[in-house]
Amino acid sequence: MFDFTGMNENQIQAVKATDGPVLIIAGPGTGKTFTLVKRIAYLVSEKNVKPSEIMAVTFTEKAAGELLTRISNEFAALNIDENINDMYIGTFHSIALRIMKELPECKESNRRILDSFETTYMICRNIDRFRYLTGFNEHFPDSLGVWKQAMGVGRYVSRLLEELADIDAMSRSKDNDAALLGKMVTRYLEILEDNNAMDFSSILTSLYYALKKNPDDLKHLNKQIRYIMVDEYQDTNFIQEQLVFMLGGDSKNICVVGDDDQGLYRFRGATIRNILEFPHKFDDGECRQIYLDINYRSEPGIIDFCREWMDDPVGGVPFRWDKFRYRKDLRSGRTDCQMHHSVFKISSSQTLLDTVYRLYDGGYISDYNQIAFLFSSVKSPQATELADFFEANGIHIYSPRSEMFFERIEIKQILGCLIMCFGNYLSDLKKNSFVHRISDKLRDYYRSCVTEAMILIRSNEALHRYITAEFGAVRCAETDSQKTLLDILYKLLSFEPFRTYLSAAPDDIVTVTRAARNLSEISRMISRFANIHNMYFITDKTANNLPEQFFNVFIRFYYIDGIGEHEDTSEYAPHGCISFMTIHQAKGLEFPVTIVGSLDKKPYRKPDPLMLTAELGYFERKAFEPLEDIRFFDFHRLYYTAFSRAQDLLILIDDDKRANYFSEFTNKLPDISGFADGDIVFSPVKKLSLKKVYSYTSHISLYDGCPTQYKFYKEYAFAQHKMMHTSIGSLVHATLEDINKYAISGNADKICEEMIRRWFITNYRSMEGKTGYHLDESQLDNAIGHILRYYRNRKNELYKAYKAEDEIELILPEFILQGIIDLVEYDREEDVIDIVDYKTGPKPDIRRDPHSTDHYRRQLEIYAYLIGEKYKKPVRQMKLYYTSVNEGDPYIVFDCKKFNIDRTIEEIAQTIRNIENKKFDGNVSNNYACSFCDMKYICQKDDVMKGY
Repeated sequence: MFDFTGMNENQIQAVKATDGPVLIIAGPGTGKTFTLVKRIAYLVSEKNVKPSEIMAVTFTEKAAGELLTRISNEFAALNIDENINDMYIGTFHSIALRIMKELPECKESNRRILDSFETTYMICRNIDRFRYLTGFNEHFPDSLGVWKQAMGVGRYVSRLLEELADIDAMSRSKDNDAALLGKMVTRYLEILEDNNAMDFSSILTSLYYALKKNPDDLKHLNKQIRYIMVDEYQDTNFIQEQLVFMLGGDSKNICVVGDDDQGLYRFRGATIRNILEFPHKFDDGECRQIYLDINYRSEPGIIDFCREWMDDPVGGVPFRWDKFRYRKDLRSGRTDCQMHHSVFKISSSQTLLDTVYRLYDGGYISDYNQIAFLFSSVKSPQATELADFFEANGIHIYSPRSEMFFERIEIKQILGCLIMCFGNYLSDLKKNSFVHRISDKLRDYYRSCVTEAMILIRSNEALHRYITAEFGAVRCAETDSQKTLLDILYKLLSFEPFRTYLSAAPDDIVTVTRAARNLSEISRMISRFANIHNMYFITDKTANNLPEQFFNVFIRFYYIDGIGEHEDTSEYAPHGCISFMTIHQAKGLEFPVTIVGSLDKKPYRKPDPLMLTAELGYFERKAFEPLEDIRFFDFHRLYYTAFSRAQDLLILIDDDKRANYFSEFTNKLPDISGFADGDIVFSPVKKLSLKKVYSYTSHISLYDGCPTQYKFYKEYAFAQHKMMHTSIGSLVHATLEDINKYAISGNADKICEEMIRRWFITNYRSMEGKTGYHLDESQLDNAIGHILRYYRNRKNELYKAYKAEDEIELILPEFILQGIIDLVEYDREEDVIDIVDYKTGPKPDIRRDPHSTDHYRRQLEIYAYLIGEKYKKPVRQMKLYYTSVNEGDPYIVFDCKKFNIDRTIEEIAQTIRNIENKKFDGNVSNNYACSFCDMKYICQKDDVMKGY
């Protein structure tokens, strides 16, 4: 019998309503994630549904991680012994990629995935393919600048793709605007194809068209995925809705959860109509509608204020919600209500500061992180002035999206030092004689960076000597130079003040660790630049062009676009700091004290005649909400989301000169001076339930090898050099995967060397497009040699292949352990499994050095544990296969012993506990390993640095 303890009546209804379509309207604080977790557990334990038959879609990867963690905890509490890894949990995009990877004929998942910056940057580099389209300059004038032109192109293209607009009809249209949009999409898709890439929009459209093209695949998925749940349904778009209904199939076991009052993402193409029209997609009475209407988050006064904001439009504004909103009756479920008044107004910065002091000194809060300020933009004058005022008075502000990155002193210092290493660039900066021209604003910024670097150099003779030496070395760079921009960066970081920045303890407050994390961002920028521009080495041919491409082209667009600072997904409100957030950023969060600014705003919607042309004539469905009312709808939804973040105390910043649209509300509110002292303790900040994911090679092995290295590469996320042998190894692994998967599909006897060479070339071209790495003829011959040796040795044993590149994940009480097994072989007669891990390096002589493979043995023991848990079959042997062996036995074989596996699991658990406790004090004793580490310049070990 399922335990419904702690659930209210409507939550229980939502859990039990498993079959057929279900709409759950879940207001703020009503326990929707709690209900979803219980619903999934109910499906598995009471309805005998397999985890692999459930799909749960979340809005963000962080939400997916929290949902997975809570499901695993619930399963453990209920003693449900099922493999959660098989469940389809994630965002629409991550689930779409997984499905495409599982479809045998779908090759789209092999493409490089572009993030929003890379997408816009790709358009920038191809902007001439758009500029000559008729009408382009009218809507995207050169005065915008190439970056904003590219952003505009990307925005329109994404929307048209996600709306499944008829691109061919638009391209042929006699309407110039429609034709322009259609041709823009066509050009854009051509550029993606040329770059072997997909953006977020094309991930979903690729899956949609793949399933349309292959109905058998869709039928298979309809049988496989029997129950679908979608969170935040109010923020879905048209293509996402279409995929939900495609995958739901005839069973219609679709449960959508959301709150139309919190629909914020129209600017990204989301539409409120999906949640409002959901019940009408089915026969009358077929869709169950359930309201979660008990708010366990907020004080009753806050709930009443939010209700009034949504139910009664203010100021005689001529709009009504009509059918464009579900009516709700939220009430408080809190049993610890302490305050007669919980909503106040405040009028000045000094009063705000005094109030914060009063809350802290009076014991109402114990940590400044219990307070959050919410604005429409954290870059607004109101937000930046308040942040500066609080910082000046000794209160730390956490505002990672204020785009202060390029103004941080550590960034100006490191960019200045990098510039000074390139003499020709420095000279062009002084004379403004660049090939790639930059704005006066950016030039002045770079000159200010050089000024900061000069201040450092004057007080640091060692840094002065290094930059002078590098200045000369770059000018005399040779054709075969192996020096990279990352090399220069890491050498610079070994000098003060950068060493001090990097010495910050990772568990210190964010304002202390910020410099180290910002410097790591520079390393990732350099790595990304080298990849996109295929400019890895500073040679005689690149010494002049590389710095211009980096500073004047690549960094220039980051400077224009703005870049956020580090956000810890496991701690949304860092201790010791007040959070300054946008309202969008705060969605889904809650704070004991919420202070809302930006009350100078009023409903406004900028008309977009170009998009309107597409909406009226070429979208799959016609407009839904009245155009004249959309600005009011969206405005009320935005501020409702802001107000409903508050748990105990909601304060509105009421500046008479700014507040106008809100005046009818703020005029009714008591001033904060009326906040009565009493024996009140506000709620603590909610701790996120989030298990971290660890893999043996990326985490365990790295930490065991050197905790200091782990701190830099994983905790601070500095970029690592990509070694060429890694590319060869990846190429070999990818082609062996093709061989094994073809054998698994029942075609082992059809594999031949000609086919293998075709796979090899395809994989090389894909790798080249994704990474920018090029292999010469001898390297390619070496790589194909590894593969053909394997095939000739094992062609009569390929039938044993059971799974290839098998991704495995095990959810344990404290963490999630994952790995990828190159090959799983199944002995049907013995009903046992063997696992094989490929190695492209030389085979070690274990007779001379019996401990040389201990590291790999531990890795295989972890894989044996994971694979045994996944398939519920015993693992017999664990094998290393060395593809470099020409003659003799390419295997090293270990017997699988439970005692050894249990010991290894406990050792790994201790390693992970050390990682999560941020114990990064030790470093490696193996100096050979140090010589390949980018951080050797910072560690400065004497034995290692002799040759550097």
